[in-house]
Amino acid sequence: MTLSVLADADEISSFMNIRVAEIHACYELWRSRGAKFITEPKDKYGERRCYIRDPDGYIIEVGQSKPEFKYG
Repeated sequence: MTLSVLADADEISSFMNIRVAEIHACYELWRSRGAKFITEPKDKYGERRCYIRDPDGYIIEVGQSKPEFKYG
């Protein structure tokens, strides 16, 4: 099996998830170092998430758990 970057940047075949303790601090630090985020951190499904592309075009999801969130 081989993973590859798709020709259409709006399509994905896979992505990596990274969990951090403080997403806003991580977002600002990485942006200050030149990272180009696809989205800003947003609340979704009990987490705060944002997305970035690595230099090869693969998507990385950066997330922070929200322990106060209750499902159901």
